[in-house]
Amino acid sequence: NNKLKNKVDISNSLIEVVRSSYANEEKNYRINYNFFLFYTTLAILVNPNNDEALFFKAQFFQLIENYVLAETNYSKIKKSSMYYQDAQRNIAFNYSKFNKFLIAEKKIKTLIGLNNNNYFLKRILADFYRVEKRYNLAITTYDDLITKKENDLWYVYYLRGICYERTNQWSLAEKDFLSSLNLEPNQPNVLNYLAYGWLERDMNIEKSLIMLKEAYSKNPNSHHILDSLAWAHFKKNNFELASKLMEEVILKAPGEAISLDHLGDIYFALGRKREAYYMWKQAYDLAKPEDDIIDSLKIKIEKYNAG
Repeated sequence: NNKLKNKVDISNSLIEVVRSSYANEEKNYRINYNFFLFYTTLAILVNPNNDEALFFKAQFFQLIENYVLAETNYSKIKKSSMYYQDAQRNIAFNYSKFNKFLIAEKKIKTLIGLNNNNYFLKRILADFYRVEKRYNLAITTYDDLITKKENDLWYVYYLRGICYERTNQWSLAEKDFLSSLNLEPNQPNVLNYLAYGWLERDMNIEKSLIMLKEAYSKNPNSHHILDSLAWAHFKKNNFELASKLMEEVILKAPGEAISLDHLGDIYFALGRKREAYYMWKQAYDLAKPEDDIIDSLKIKIEKYNAG
């Protein structure tokens, strides 16, 4: 209308360019970070109070794993801004990615204190402990989160259940998985974790098979769920079907030591002993300590060689 725009409008227009371009780039799986950083920087220069521009810029730095510059921009977002809580959560998440354990823990705890024990920041801390295998610390933090009864309660039960399972507290893990499913039935990952736990303990085989069929129908792309389904058929003595399904798993994830071990067991049950040995040997070479299969594989290989 033949009028100059003010700085706020100009800055917002520049961000609109970023927003629309980013949506188009995502569809083509191409991200031009220099283009986006140029326009977000320009938007901030025109209007330093444009929190959306700061948030976008920080996100782009986060995507290219420049966590220091990401934090710098997130930290400029005002407490009154609608982007503030998300910015704080991203800062905490980034701390868990690029700092050593004690430093990251301290920084995340400081953020939690500065944000009135924010629930989502505390969940980042709990997840950080779980990923770092500090399961007892994770359990304690999840305990506190569960008392808040937020909308993601089913998921927190599931995560705490994983921690109980990893610390050999199966009865507590089982209880949490069942609580999770009671709140959110048919969640494929929860169904898989619970059913596989039962299979490993030779419990509820028939029920586990039904649950895993449901989980696989919900998420047919998961090789973990397909592995569990194949293992359920093995437990039911459906060896031919089990071998077919586990071979699909290996095609999807050829480096999975546990799946190679499973396929070795299935081949052995079918009388295909030389192939079983080959699978066990591969699994032994690829297994990590946390897979908890190295000792059992060693025994199988030694028995085969002795035979």
